[in-house]
Amino acid sequence: MRAIPRSHDVGQALHRLRRENGWTLATVSGKTGVAVSTLSKIEKNQTSPNYDVLVRLCEGLEMNLAEFFQAGSGSAFAQASRTVNRLGDGLRYRSPHGEYLVLSAELAKKVMTPRLIRVPKGGETPAVVASHAGEEFVFVLSGAVKFFMEPYRSIILKTGESVHFDARMPHATVAEGDRDALLLVVSQTDVISTEKEYTGHG
Repeated sequence: MRAIPRSHDVGQALHRLRRENGWTLATVSGKTGVAVSTLSKIEKNQTSPNYDVLVRLCEGLEMNLAEFFQAGSGSAFAQASRTVNRLGDGLRYRSPHGEYLVLSAELAKKVMTPRLIRVPKGGETPAVVASHAGEEFVFVLSGAVKFFMEPYRSIILKTGESVHFDARMPHATVAEGDRDALLLVVSQTDVISTEKEYTGHG
């Protein structure tokens, strides 16, 4: 079974890709739309990008998540037509929004990306909200979250409850109560995400 990349592997993978292809930070920025200053901080492990920024990197560089993390590491992934996720399998990734476990990263030409997200307890409102093309489905596996989506008021989603929404609308989640929440999130793969500061809607 393959090793699960650690959170700091994002910066290492980006550095390897640039070195292999002779790209400058400006070149990568032009391909992905991610600011040069942000790319520099990612490489130096001064910041941990959220999942949507990681997707922007992969799509702009025309590769899937498995290819991104394995670039230059001496390992190669086939473009799979089927994947099976055993307990704990997946590409693990941390961001300020929580801990992500991206499932089926090796599957070729997929139209949706499933992932498990552990949302840490604490915080009444999100620092930022994200928006991107396509639809998104969120199912609460354990715990509870407060779900924010403009222009609606926030709602509480408990274990076994879900929300399916137009992801173009700014949205975010925070854990509700005194424990972490675990979510199954499925979104379309062709997302180009933007973030903005949360200004308060309910």
